Amino acid sequence: MSVASLGSILDLSAAGDGAWIGHADGIALPQLYGGQLVAQSIMAAGHSAAGRLVDSLHTTFLRPGRSDLPVRFQVEHLRDGRQFSTRVVDALQDDRLVCRSTISLMEPREGVAHSRRRPVSASVEDSIELRELAEADGGLGEYWEGFSAVEVRISPESDETPLHSAAPVQNIWMRVAEDLGDDPLVHQAAIGYVSDLMLMSMAVAPHGHRAGQERSLGERWTAVSLDHGLWFHQPARADEWLLFEHATPTAHAGRSLVEAAVFGEPESQVCHVVQEALVREN
Repeated sequence: MSVASLGSILDLSAAGDGAWIGHADGIALPQLYGGQLVAQSIMAAGHSAAGRLVDSLHTTFLRPGRSDLPVRFQVEHLRDGRQFSTRVVDALQDDRLVCRSTISLMEPREGVAHSRRRPVSASVEDSIELRELAEADGGLGEYWEGFSAVEVRISPESDETPLHSAAPVQNIWMRVAEDLGDDPLVHQAAIGYVSDLMLMSMAVAPHGHRAGQERSLGERWTAVSLDHGLWFHQPARADEWLLFEHATPTAHAGRSLVEAAVFGEPESQVCHVVQEALVREN
């Protein structure tokens, strides 16, 4: 199976009765990439609430999906209010529930606004391409070949551990490598797709792992995503560089919490990501 473009992954087919069909990205992972499920769930919910954009998403991963099968997204309308709409989106393969997302959408409005400043980080030009950084670790490995739709650059790591993380943060620049057009829903979905990358390396950062050691990560650790949360604060383009500040505040009993504050241009926060991962040392 060839790797699909991100634009084609986000182009769902209507199946009637509130259902949409999403096609696989073709990445040869042992299971379906969680970012694909998040992105396609956003598209399915957005199609059901015309004119409204995603405010937040909460996805629970229930079973590993198969990357060689299409996914059926069944949309349930929970509520349509004056400003907000709420949807439940079930992702199914062969009638098996792979994940369930609760998605809030809202009418764009003016209102109170503020943002923390973007963290001090090396610029895109002064950051190192992930593939180049991984050479010292023997390369990225076969699974990463499928993520050519996303450019990843790693800012040199600080030695300082901030109060909100148990290890130094990892500042990572990412953007989609193709023109996604001007539909803001598509850009939200693409940010959802990208947001699931690089989180596992942060989940074990307090135990000596660093971004760029993705091959070693797979050899030393077994990690799966349990859930994924997104909050969209401001419009942003996924095909322009976004800075993801990755941190891990806590872990216990093998469950590591990872979060990412996402910054665009101008330097305000456009999104926030939170994920819990189940991590075991091999």
